[in-house]
Amino acid sequence: MKIDSLDAVQLGDTTQWIHVRGADASNPVLLLVQQGPGLPMINEIRRFERLLGLEKDFTVVYWDQRGCGRSLRRHNGDAVITLDLMVNDTVSLLEFLRDRFDTKLYVAGFSLGATIGVYAAAQRPDLLAALVAVGTDIDGEAAGNSAYDFALSTARQRSNTRATRQLEAIGPPPHLDVKQFGTRVRWASNFGGVTTNETYGAVVRGLLTSLMRSSDYSPGDVLRSVRGITATQAALLPELATLDLVHSVPRLDVPVVMVQGRLDRVAPGDAAQRYASTLEAPSKELVWFENSAHSPHLEEPEKYRDVLMRVRADLLAKT
Repeated sequence: MKIDSLDAVQLGDTTQWIHVRGADASNPVLLLVQQGPGLPMINEIRRFERLLGLEKDFTVVYWDQRGCGRSLRRHNGDAVITLDLMVNDTVSLLEFLRDRFDTKLYVAGFSLGATIGVYAAAQRPDLLAALVAVGTDIDGEAAGNSAYDFALSTARQRSNTRATRQLEAIGPPPHLDVKQFGTRVRWASNFGGVTTNETYGAVVRGLLTSLMRSSDYSPGDVLRSVRGITATQAALLPELATLDLVHSVPRLDVPVVMVQGRLDRVAPGDAAQRYASTLEAPSKELVWFENSAHSPHLEEPEKYRDVLMRVRADLLAKT
């Protein structure tokens, strides 16, 4: 990699960390905004490079957001976490990267990261060349109902008494408590509604392994990262339960590509279809991944890479 730097950046009232990687300094810059709440991104370098190889065609920015991963260093674990602050951080980082690389940014957001990307694009369209939003959290109420109904109905169909008992105990959404939310996510994951080929336990083990194998994290960073997931969820769950992008962000002045897994049960496809049909944008597209749930970029990586390369080619042709 001609570009391979781990940098601390002051964003708002916190010091946050980015790892920038790329094979050619002339390539466009791509900021990755991780899903959550509370999941780090820098630890994903190895998996993303293996599955997607983005550094060949982009200068890729991996970012541990407020409340996540390496950015919990220097007493940042006490920082206030709200969706507005995370959006403000994103705008500040986009400004920093624009000044550093003297270009507009491509932004790829995943789940909550896609939502943050939408809000940032709405605030500062001048900073973005394009937004690729994957499994966007669009409608908090619909998302909660979809995940819960899917998990409970599947548990009953499979006569899984443990899952049925736990899901009935928490009752229907909203689930504003971390334990309730965790129960819903765990069973929706185990039944294939989050990632088609991984259980909740496999996802957790993969996260821990990636953190421990990454040279960018100390043992203390690993511990803080795990604790930060719970703290960030506790802070953001009430806000996420009331999300409604159809009404709060009806227009974006940047090109938008929405990527949606057909089997996604936590960011349901009908919400994506509704938003794609009503959103006003210079150009917009909804791309369905038929064999994916909530992580199409990891479940069908070749197709996802093709989407990014097409967006790159289309915009470079216009400049």
